[in-house]
Amino acid sequence: MSLLTDHTWKPKYSQGDGNLVRLFYVPALETAVRYCRSTGYFGATALALAARGIEGVVRNNGSMRLVVGCTLDQKEVDAIEKGQKLHDAVEQRIGAFPLQPGDHSETSALELLAWMVAKGILEVKVAVPCNQDRKPVAANGIFHEKTGVIEDKSGDRIAWSGSLNETATGWLYNAESFHVFTSWSGELNHVNAEDEHFAKVWANLSPHIITLDVPTAVREDLLRFLPADDRPGRLEQHEEEKPAPDTPVEVEVPPLPPTPSELRRLVWGFIKEAPKFPNGGERVGEVTAAVTPWPHQSRAFRRMYDNWPPRLLIADEVGLGKTIQAGMLLRQAWLAERAKRVLILAPKAVLGQWQIELREKFNLNWPIYDGQKLRWYPSPALKGSHEKPVSTTEWHKQQFVLVSSQLMRRRDRAEELLRADRWDIVVLDEAHHARRRAGGVGTDTRPNQLLRLMSRLKVQTDGLILLTATPKCVPALLRGGCRNESFNSDTRLPCIPLPCRGDSVRTGDS
Repeated sequence: MSLLTDHTWKPKYSQGDGNLVRLFYVPALETAVRYCRSTGYFGATALALAARGIEGVVRNNGSMRLVVGCTLDQKEVDAIEKGQKLHDAVEQRIGAFPLQPGDHSETSALELLAWMVAKGILEVKVAVPCNQDRKPVAANGIFHEKTGVIEDKSGDRIAWSGSLNETATGWLYNAESFHVFTSWSGELNHVNAEDEHFAKVWANLSPHIITLDVPTAVREDLLRFLPADDRPGRLEQHEEEKPAPDTPVEVEVPPLPPTPSELRRLVWGFIKEAPKFPNGGERVGEVTAAVTPWPHQSRAFRRMYDNWPPRLLIADEVGLGKTIQAGMLLRQAWLAERAKRVLILAPKAVLGQWQIELREKFNLNWPIYDGQKLRWYPSPALKGSHEKPVSTTEWHKQQFVLVSSQLMRRRDRAEELLRADRWDIVVLDEAHHARRRAGGVGTDTRPNQLLRLMSRLKVQTDGLILLTATPKCVPALLRGGCRNESFNSDTRLPCIPLPCRGDSVRTGDS
């Protein structure tokens, strides 16, 4: 086993120096008996990148500690404040994205990491950003440290911190650079600072980071990559390729650019994750949909999405595309995981039209519940199984569902719906059907069955979107929500004053 002092370490490395795995990671970890590493997000790519060169740690009978990040969104933080355990929220967050290696190199890295965890060589913890009161913060707080500390058998150490984003695009295209400090050359303070900081994070003593053991489900997801023969192929491969001790390491030319298929996978992988980013990605749903919205439809979408959760009445005339405005919102909210439960109520006569538009324009194949079964739009991917019988106690457990407003306003069905779990968004089409019995021309002001249902249902959803071309009496449904407004997205048409406030909101000039 070589020592750290057997090598000459540059104070700074960048991709312009050549292959950094051969130049830095492999020779450094060939000396390691202790390796501490903090990285970015918990995912197949990030774990594979953190695994660069760790075969040396295994051969030295060393140990490794790895801290990975987990970012919560505002809904998850709110749930914690209401009593949900942080550990459970982290497990749900990470568990929603099971490890899916993109290529053979990622698969072999996960195989090696799983083997190390099973053998007790590797320990992994999860870091969640928090505020000064040690309470988790939402998506604008991200554990984004890229540091490492290596110690050899003589007790000498090196530490480094750098700018690499732990993503495939970051590794392939961004200019990685990191600074290296050594304990034997007058830089001991730098090394101690990195080592002590990692120890605080690991022990859950950092003032801005909460550190947890990896949830059981997440650990099991990693362990499913354990090699069948109890010996990772990556270790065998490196034993065969290990150079003689005195063999000089040659600087290699940079790797070849990715093939078109690899590049396509990377680009679409980035696009898939972009809507979840704290800042940006809010137009991904629109630009990846099979429809080009009109300006007034884009304004309506921004009005709803930028004021989350939306509680709004869309009062456009017939033919101006209210369904498309709602579809834009639903696709983006689904991609960003803001909406994980959506209920669409519409007259029975237009339910099929809703399903077709969501499928053809927004690639959302959501089922219609007809009172006895769930029915998806037929497609080759479903292989003929587009219908499924479902009980009255189970249909509303479907995450996304369309159902007839006439069916749901029946007393027995209304009670069914009101016992369901909370929704993220409820959309009511033809909302003017929810009205007082006299319709504004008589003295009977009692609510009809649909208005009575919606008045109770509105408190069981975060977002409420009402669609109608004749919006009289509808705004009462918005009372008690976060907004009480009407919105006419085409400014060429008059906005109808609301009885509850006597005003309306417009988007500006066309």
